[in-house]
Amino acid sequence: MCTDTKESLRIFLTRQLGDVEEDIETISSYISCNPPETSGELLKLRELQRKYREIAASIKNEIIKLG
Repeated sequence: MCTDTKESLRIFLTRQLGDVEEDIETISSYISCNPPETSGELLKLRELQRKYREIAASIKNEIIKLG
């Protein structure tokens, strides 16, 4: 992969990572400001956060692979 392509991909992934991390924080803030009425609702929000954290970890791994 050429250097320009790697750098462009790194920039793109870094931006995506920032967006995902912002979403994770938004969910946390939502839970704090608007506590779910049922444990089921809370569980769904926590599961969503977990999935977003997995996405963030995958993006970080791809950034590391780019060097």
